[in-house]
Amino acid sequence: MPLFEKRNVLIRDEQPLLEYFIPENIMHREGQKQELAECLRPVTVGRKPRNAFLYGPCGTGKTLLVQWMLRELEGHTSRARTAYVNCWKRNTTHATLTEILSQLDIYVNYRQAATDLLKLVEKESEKKQLVVCLDEVDSLEGQEVLYDLARSGVGLVMVSNDAYALMEMDQRVKSSVNAEYIEFPAYKEGEIFEIIRERAKYGLVPGAIRQSELKMVARLADGDARIAIETLRRAAMAAEDKGEERITATHIRKAFGTTHLLRKTEALKKLNSHEKALYLLMEKHKKLNTKELWEKYIKADKKPASQRSYRNYMGHLAKLGLVKARGELTGREYELMA
Repeated sequence: MPLFEKRNVLIRDEQPLLEYFIPENIMHREGQKQELAECLRPVTVGRKPRNAFLYGPCGTGKTLLVQWMLRELEGHTSRARTAYVNCWKRNTTHATLTEILSQLDIYVNYRQAATDLLKLVEKESEKKQLVVCLDEVDSLEGQEVLYDLARSGVGLVMVSNDAYALMEMDQRVKSSVNAEYIEFPAYKEGEIFEIIRERAKYGLVPGAIRQSELKMVARLADGDARIAIETLRRAAMAAEDKGEERITATHIRKAFGTTHLLRKTEALKKLNSHEKALYLLMEKHKKLNTKELWEKYIKADKKPASQRSYRNYMGHLAKLGLVKARGELTGREYELMA
């Protein structure tokens, strides 16, 4: 059998099947779109925007919408410049400022002091209003960069899975940031279906998948659009590999299992020793309130972290989709994600 035999092609364009693809229109986020637009609108008349904090579970369109909005803002007005920083990858003040300057086409020596980098950012923001998205903002090692950027007149759009990420910050930082909160609830099953139907329309050849299979993907995704999109892509590749004419339920089940496992494996790699210990306790007990989990943690760990660090660690587990958090800070309950 030839190694490169000709097979049925089901993927017309892989780009719409990638989670980082930014479509022309963001579906089922009209309210959030309007709220964020109101925060950024002052830039169009030469004023500083209102800072915004976007929060909600994984796969609810936070990153997608803010990237779309920054693109729209720059396209609409010549008064704005924008930058996007993933704080999980750039979690120090120095790394964050370096990344901002890099996206402004200002390349600096990595040995330059953070204070010097901040002055460069301030200088650029004086030329045009600078709006910076700090995604996974609760991954920052320190909060000073938020304080410094806010005080320097930079507009901030902060993103987190944890609704309480800003509440647990130093009061001085919270006062300087003074963000407006915009919630992103989990998508409904019907909304996920419409999102992936649109992706399939542009990414797959006609007839590659039936509506019933798209509905299956939407149901399995459980409100997470990223899971749905990646499952659709992997199912299409699996069907192509087998030379099939259409994506079937078998391809979808296999693709979903692979997607789910890969995301969990990648998430577990990001845990420190304390977070791993907490995750193991959650694996054993499945569901615990914050007091119960804290008591079991300090009993199991010879050198437990502080309560504040413990809350941050659990926030990180929730952000990675390993646990689900419900309720207020003191009465919060955690449940292991399947």
